[in-house]
Order: sequence, then C-alpha cells, then structure tokens
Amino acid sequence: MTLREPQVGATVGPMMTSDDALSDTPTHSLTGRLVRRHGAFILQCDDGATFELRLSRVPVDHVGKSVTITGRLLGPDLLEADGVRAA
Repeated sequence: MTLREPQVGATVGPMMTSDDALSDTPTHSLTGRLVRRHGAFILQCDDGATFELRLSRVPVDHVGKSVTITGRLLGPDLLEADGVRAA
C-alpha cells in the first residue's frame, strides 16, 4: 500500500484520537474490593480476577471496601475507570 500526500487545497478527514478509539470500547461494571498495592489502585474481583485501575480521581474513601467500578478494559488486566461507587 502506498501512502500519498494530500493535494494542496484537499480536505482531510478528522484525525482519530485515543479518546475516539476508547469511545468504541464497551463499558464494563465490575465489583470487588479496592486495594492499594505498590502505589497503584487494584480491584480484586469476587471471582479472583484482579485489575489495575487508571483513575482520573483518587478514591481514597473506598480503599479496603467493596466497590463497583464502571469503565473500559484497556488490556487483559487494566481498566480505565469512569466511576467508582460503594457496592
């Protein structure tokens, strides 16, 4: 496949950002215990699975408690959290 430069005056479509790519990723709700390990926040699910969390806000009030986290999977054990609430 050969890439071509756009012609002068040609319109180019909008660029896709990482946020655009995430908007197509399904949202999941997971329940478990929120723990802090080596500076990271971890969700220990009731079924034994663990997820490292990417958080926009630090949920210190929920550490050590049962929570439900809504977010998008970025990898097999990495979740970008949109929300954290008590379970």
